[in-house]
Amino acid sequence: MTDSAGPAMKELVREEYRRLRRELSPAAVLAAGPSLAQHALAAVPALIPPGSTVAAYLSAGREPATAPLLEGLREKGYDVVVPVCQPDRRLLWCRWSPGAPLVAGLFPSVPEPAGPRLSAADLPGLNLILVPALAVDRAGVRMGKGGGYYDRFLSGLRLSGNPAPAAGVVYDHEFAPAGRWQADVFDQPMDAVLTPSGWTDLPRRPAHTAPGV
Repeated sequence: MTDSAGPAMKELVREEYRRLRRELSPAAVLAAGPSLAQHALAAVPALIPPGSTVAAYLSAGREPATAPLLEGLREKGYDVVVPVCQPDRRLLWCRWSPGAPLVAGLFPSVPEPAGPRLSAADLPGLNLILVPALAVDRAGVRMGKGGGYYDRFLSGLRLSGNPAPAAGVVYDHEFAPAGRWQADVFDQPMDAVLTPSGWTDLPRRPAHTAPGV
């Protein structure tokens, strides 16, 4: 694989990471959860105080299990919100607590809690975003699933003046060397990566300010 692979090659890399996820056992998915929680709950209090809002997400399918992390954040006094996908590839948010009832969303495979839908403007204490990803490289370039939801959201958040760091959540083998794939023009950079092996802060690079697609 050459550095800074073009769009066609990036799709091949994306499909390879998808294949590797499909091959993970349910036991491996669940085993990642406690480790993610342990490392995040050690790192987050040094970044933001309890009472702050953390935008996280409810894992689905073969994504690293996030339930232990969300429960731990709530226990430490953080306000946890999770995403609600909108038809125009935009995200709203809903407050989450353990046992919150789930309802059908835009994508049946993505769980969403019942409750009021909130924009970023409704969350003035939003200080950290935990972002799902297929992979993140050491330059902070995130490979998502291709929908652009988080790139749009992060771009808008930055334009509003909110500098809250974004941390990509992946398995260890999905934390890739820099240059494994090319950054698209609208890709929003990750400030950190959370894996079952630890929390890694990344060199900050400028964020693009146009909406992701």
